[in-house]
Amino acid sequence: MPATFRRFLLASAVLTMVLACGGAPVATPVATPVAAPIATPVAAPPTATATASSARPLYYDRALTSADLDGRSLRELSLMRNTIFARAGNPFVKPWLDQYFRAQPWYQPAARIDVSKLTDIDKANVTAISNKENGFSRAQLLAMRDAITARDAAGTDANDVVELSLLSEALGEWVGSNTTPISQRNPLEDPSALDQQLTLTQINTMSRRDLRLLRNTIYARHGRPFKSAILQQYFADKAWYQVHADYTDAALSDVDKRNIALVQSMEDRLGGPLTEWDHEREEGWFQGA
Repeated sequence: MPATFRRFLLASAVLTMVLACGGAPVATPVATPVAAPIATPVAAPPTATATASSARPLYYDRALTSADLDGRSLRELSLMRNTIFARAGNPFVKPWLDQYFRAQPWYQPAARIDVSKLTDIDKANVTAISNKENGFSRAQLLAMRDAITARDAAGTDANDVVELSLLSEALGEWVGSNTTPISQRNPLEDPSALDQQLTLTQINTMSRRDLRLLRNTIYARHGRPFKSAILQQYFADKAWYQVHADYTDAALSDVDKRNIALVQSMEDRLGGPLTEWDHEREEGWFQGA
């Protein structure tokens, strides 16, 4: 066999072995890119998180438009807003938010949020989302409730349960399942629960913001006027709230006083009640949930 032909066969065999082992020419190194795993919440891509009922992303690294927000449920809007905080390590007290984000591979909860990780776009987007959440009229909220009950009369879908909970709080009246005992209802979702002595179970997953609203709900049910712009806005949306110019704390019942004391004790455990400035900062969307 000629030497030239032997060299040709040897070269062919080597090439065959290389290809069999997965070898490829070096000319196209980007032909099969490998996505790097997300190491931190900040590294999560804009489309990393989406709801089960929507293909639209929950996080955007650009300014939001009205089209990004229109048609979203309260649950989706809450997830959009809190995804921004989750990416900065914010821990969540509310069980449904905590459960949702702990299921995301990129979420790394910290002891407290690192606000330095929130960009100016993030802060502007949180404001836009929050304005959308708070911009629904009573008629719109009731229509959203009716749409859920029409398709899920039993209220068995987990997402619908969360949505009805959020609608109840926004309306200030219970629109969830009537089979849920009043003693098991969040008193912000059903203020009539305040007719009875509250339990720790009813308030132990509330944030300081929620506790401030709850404490003042007790006063508001008796017509107390508020100097706080935040509280004025919050209670003005509640159909049951009627301001009494001659209000005094003498209107409070013994149950009211015990419930106020219980709420205050929980606030103290969390670092004390929010001041108006702190609440405004949170309502200014620098805090989650």
